Amino acid sequence: MKKTKVFLSLGLIVCGLLTGCGKQTETASVTNAQAQAKDAAVEYQWDFVKKTTGIDDLKQECDEKGELTKLEYETPNYPVNPEETVTKEMWVYTPYGYDPAKEYNILYLMHGGGESEIYWLAGERWGPTTRNVLDNMIKNKVCDPFIVVTPTFNPATEMDIDNAEGAEDLTYVFADELRNQVVPTVESQFSTYADGDVSEENLIATRDHRAFAGFSMGSMTSIHCSLMKNVDMFSWVGSYSGAKTEVDDFKNALESDEYKDYAVKFWYNGNGKGDIAHDEHDEFCHGVVEAMPERFVDGENFAWVDIKDGSHSYQSWVVDLYNCMLVFFKE
Repeated sequence: MKKTKVFLSLGLIVCGLLTGCGKQTETASVTNAQAQAKDAAVEYQWDFVKKTTGIDDLKQECDEKGELTKLEYETPNYPVNPEETVTKEMWVYTPYGYDPAKEYNILYLMHGGGESEIYWLAGERWGPTTRNVLDNMIKNKVCDPFIVVTPTFNPATEMDIDNAEGAEDLTYVFADELRNQVVPTVESQFSTYADGDVSEENLIATRDHRAFAGFSMGSMTSIHCSLMKNVDMFSWVGSYSGAKTEVDDFKNALESDEYKDYAVKFWYNGNGKGDIAHDEHDEFCHGVVEAMPERFVDGENFAWVDIKDGSHSYQSWVVDLYNCMLVFFKE
């Protein structure tokens, strides 16, 4: 086996995504085409942006800036050795004028394979742009002020990964860390609707004020860790560029006794037309809508958005982030 550290091989990730696309059969392609035709007839009430240049004005520096905080926490080393305790980091964005006496909605935002917790907010390449978009969205009242947290599914120590399936396991294993360490750590220190009470009972009771989203492997994580697991703690989910999940497995998880009574307020799905993960993601999502009409209704609590000039890139994903906030936390 090949030893790999926190950053997974990009080639491995791409291979996994393409493997998912390559599994399509002729019948599946026909079904997908039918789903696309059906989707084309849906006119969304939200003004979703469908071009990567559609939010360029929001990428400019804002005079009302939020603040960024690095948060350390201890967690079992779930992917490698759950008996071992390790220290990990995540980043927290608080909006301009953050007031600890107020309650804020909160979005947990995941990176993709080969990246880390700094990608969205703290990294030099895309962090300033993301923060500008958040600042300007809030200033322009596109959405109410909210908190953003960027954790990582990456292990804190080396682990053995020799194939795409091994990398994908991280998108499942993170579910326990998210529930037991990430959310309680953040919401015991920042002002959310949990009001400092991070008991499981209260985190479930405040699920309508909590969202999860991510891109690529983070998109897979959104499906595996906030829908198939932990949907009792998250009412809003965003999946950008990837699924790699079987419809039957997804349906069985949400219809289990544990989760069947927890409605998803909204599930946003976005993908670039030129994205390597587009077709498998599209097929999966429309398969879910067809298989679970009582849980997901296109145009009500579900949306599929094609970014017309989009690819597997930040320029598409930041548009997806914007689109999510047109819907999230709004009844």
